[in-house]
Amino acid sequence: MNKKQRGLLILAALGLGWWLLDSFVLWQEISEQRYALHTLTEIKVICRSRFQGRRAIDAAFARMKELEKKFNYFAPDSELAQINQKAFRQEIPLSADMHAILTLALAGSEISGGAFDITVTPISRLYGFGAGQKQAPDQRNIQNQLQGVGWQNVRLDSQKQTVRLLQPRAQLDLGGIAKGYAVDEAVKVLRRHGIHSALVNAGGNIYALGQNRGKPWRIAIRNPRASEETLQVFELRDEACATSGDYEQYFTEDGRRYAHIFNPQTGRPANLENQLASVTVIADSAARADLLSTACFVLGEKKSAIFPERKFFYNPLAD
Repeated sequence: MNKKQRGLLILAALGLGWWLLDSFVLWQEISEQRYALHTLTEIKVICRSRFQGRRAIDAAFARMKELEKKFNYFAPDSELAQINQKAFRQEIPLSADMHAILTLALAGSEISGGAFDITVTPISRLYGFGAGQKQAPDQRNIQNQLQGVGWQNVRLDSQKQTVRLLQPRAQLDLGGIAKGYAVDEAVKVLRRHGIHSALVNAGGNIYALGQNRGKPWRIAIRNPRASEETLQVFELRDEACATSGDYEQYFTEDGRRYAHIFNPQTGRPANLENQLASVTVIADSAARADLLSTACFVLGEKKSAIFPERKFFYNPLAD
């Protein structure tokens, strides 16, 4: 081997060494868990600088907490509470975030034929979710509260950026889309901080940004009836997924499970009508995945064929 060949060999070895160092050593995984939007949220980033990663994570969580203050149904000084208190009597000016999320929510109601509906709050409270004692109401009370339900009772003026509620009993609750919206906003913040690989998980509302060291992010869907059992594993890259089901917020009465997702047309828990334990949806944004998983859980597998997304995973009841 002559001197030139030895030099080329050394350069190749140095190049390989640098590639290995760059791929497996220089890139660091930084993760943190905090409570945001009433759920345990984890942000995990892959980056070269620990300082960069920490700063990006802090900024992303700050953005989520900012949205929580606006979207909180139970905080009397939140923007959402002000809408619920005053919007029947007058037009309420909206922040950019509230206008954006209401636009998404009403579009979701329209494409789902009302299966997703942010005005189903009176029914949810009637069953005791969010406040009060959980119990199954009689049909007369359900019909009475249904008078305040209907996404058409929300008049959004995009030109003036105002909202008006057209029914005195109408109340908005953004629980079916707020986490997804916040996850999307957190991802935007991470991108602005130069993060190209991250996973944001807000209570099962997930966005996978980029890749995990050259491979897709792997997301496991657990069995609602046996948390240690994995039903399905998805590989995601620049995609979101969300799961809706009957297994986290529910109560049982007379041997029946009453879950917190309701059919806005009937006022009954969706799990009693569609025989599903959970639905997982993959979409291009966390907000869309969030609202579609709720809509699909209400509609059931056959009726959900109306949506263009075909990446659904349905888990039928096993008990």
